[in-house]
Amino acid sequence: MGIKIHKVLVLFFCLSSTISFSQKKDKELEKANAKYEELSFVKAGKLYERLVEKGYNSKEIYARLGDTYFFNSDYSNALKWYSKLFEDGEYSLPEYFYRYSVCLRATDNPEEALSIITSHYEKAGKEEEAKKWDPIVYLQAIAQQSDRYDEVGEAGINSALSDFGTAFVPNEEAIKQAIEIAKFEKRKKARAIRENEEKRRKDNRNILGTKEELSEKKKEIVKEDIEVKKEDKLPKYKEVIYATAKDSGFLIKRKHNWNDKPFLKLYSAQIDEAGELKNEKKLSGDINTKYDQSTPIITKDGLTMYFTRLVPYDKIINKAKNKKAIAQLKLYQAQKVNGKWTNLKQLPHPINVDGTSSAHPALSPNDDQLYFVSNRKKKMNDTDLYVIDRKKSGGFATRAESLGEDINTYGRETFPFVDDSGILYFSSDGHPGLGGLDVLAAVKGSDGKYVVVNVGEPINSVSDDFAYVIDNESKKGFFSSNRKGGTGDDDLYKFLEIKPIAFPFKLRPDYFGTIKDSASGKPLDNVEITVYNDLNEVVKTLVTDISGKYLFDLPALKNYSFVFKKKGYTLEKLFVEGLKMGERKDLAVALFNELTVIVDDKVVMLKDGDDLTNKLRLNPIYFDYGGYIIRKSSKIELDKVINLMKSRPSLSIEVRSHTDSRGKDDYNMKLSKNRAKTTTDYIVLEGGISRDRVRGDGYGESQLINKCSDGVKCTEVEHELNRRSEFIIIIKEQN
Repeated sequence: MGIKIHKVLVLFFCLSSTISFSQKKDKELEKANAKYEELSFVKAGKLYERLVEKGYNSKEIYARLGDTYFFNSDYSNALKWYSKLFEDGEYSLPEYFYRYSVCLRATDNPEEALSIITSHYEKAGKEEEAKKWDPIVYLQAIAQQSDRYDEVGEAGINSALSDFGTAFVPNEEAIKQAIEIAKFEKRKKARAIRENEEKRRKDNRNILGTKEELSEKKKEIVKEDIEVKKEDKLPKYKEVIYATAKDSGFLIKRKHNWNDKPFLKLYSAQIDEAGELKNEKKLSGDINTKYDQSTPIITKDGLTMYFTRLVPYDKIINKAKNKKAIAQLKLYQAQKVNGKWTNLKQLPHPINVDGTSSAHPALSPNDDQLYFVSNRKKKMNDTDLYVIDRKKSGGFATRAESLGEDINTYGRETFPFVDDSGILYFSSDGHPGLGGLDVLAAVKGSDGKYVVVNVGEPINSVSDDFAYVIDNESKKGFFSSNRKGGTGDDDLYKFLEIKPIAFPFKLRPDYFGTIKDSASGKPLDNVEITVYNDLNEVVKTLVTDISGKYLFDLPALKNYSFVFKKKGYTLEKLFVEGLKMGERKDLAVALFNELTVIVDDKVVMLKDGDDLTNKLRLNPIYFDYGGYIIRKSSKIELDKVINLMKSRPSLSIEVRSHTDSRGKDDYNMKLSKNRAKTTTDYIVLEGGISRDRVRGDGYGESQLINKCSDGVKCTEVEHELNRRSEFIIIIKEQN
């Protein structure tokens, strides 16, 4: 009996010890889970490892242990625990297939990564989806993009801590220059449209116009705009803003629970001619707090900044449970006032959503859309890309849209950037890549779906590569990476793009058309077409083929001026707003033959030496006896000459003035010269015709057209016929 009691006591003691030990481990597990849920990954990892050492093993702990390393980009240690998670191949949460495969790729095991992903898709019945993860396929695609960069290296200002996420700061002087150019181009565009409309209207009806229209001609002189002085083009960007953990004083002791590293501040740095960064300094104003701020983006006018800020625990209260919530990332806005960033405010719903994080803003080329990253529909640190319309007033739409499954995966999509042509760059570990986060590029195809490609090496590596930005004009840019050999944890790198990224379809929009003769409708070959940008610089030149056809492919989202020129035809100008990638625009143009004119519904050919008085059937330009003041009735006829010259830039005239025979010869010669000057002055000053296109001379009574010479008796009407002006055509080639 005593023995049995002893056994029972021993058994009870053992059971009591086991229960006590389990309870202790449960408390440690709760503490570890609490740190994990708070995103305190370094502390959580230490607690989980202590539990594993004590024999407390489970798939949940392996998964979370892997996460504590994965989310801090320590892929080799994350792999250790994810491998244990998948030892029996039964774990089913899809995000862990992605994380496990990322760790395998980052440790140079692409074949095993393929096996893991293939297993996942086969279980999900998506065998076709697994094909894109075949390393033979995706590594070949990456290799095809990997000869496009030069001058890749550290940007010059990296610290021993973390430096990442550059944003270009618009050059204020370049902005002023662009505004002046835009004003000039707007005036030039309006004038060209007005002139083209007038030219078409008159050519379609009668180039001479009606008597009523011409008598009501506006008296204002069209003055030529003085072009903006074409100085050396100012650089679009001379400065960047970036995030860094370097600081001074006691603040360096503050550390982020996530990675146990110092908080980030926003700094500016200048870009030198080699594309490196220098002269870094902390941003002035209210932008920096004692917690994280990072990943800025600045509007094209340089006056508004959007950026990411960590909102700490004591600022977020879980109202439902009345307890402190997890610190979250939120998007903020700042305004530049007197050179300082101020007027800070948190962006509204639906950009920032309670209980979730939003971060890493980007803007579309014309600032009408804001892209950002959020975990609002994901677990833990897995994130998706979203976009929301931005109003001209700076406000936002009421709905933010996910970029969809072509972009967003079970993994992390983050750090978006949109270049001036509309290409979306972002980083992801959920698309096939070389390791951790890879930089990817995406554009929409003709079906409206995004096509994603890897930008290749050396931008991408087996490490995390992210926060890619590029200036399309200089082809220089920056990205961030935690690759080996760097100065700190995350480092800034510079690059020069020497060849554009390749997509399986054409990106540049097409401008095309057929040039025809306005009168006959026949196509015109050898029409010279010159394309100018907003700075009035020549972009491209070509001539139409035998069928009058032409085709340009030009960079997207840029405004262009097209000038169509052919000898003997009027110059035609078109201003075209920039097209989106892949768009096509038909620019059908009809050129007016300068050597033809419609008179009384008949086509009349003009040639050098013709008198417009006869060709246009003008009423004679009469002057009073002994005078050189133009009669009101004659102004109507002169206006017809002016209208013709406006629509025929290659046509110049010589005004020949004559007198009758009455009076002395020298007096008549002087009088005729005055009449010629009066006539040319009217055409130039009242008509707005360039002085170099009009010349005149007087011939006195030397070229009478009837019998009324000295001593011959004639009527007043007969003498009046000799008091005339002729308009002799001079045809010259256009410049």
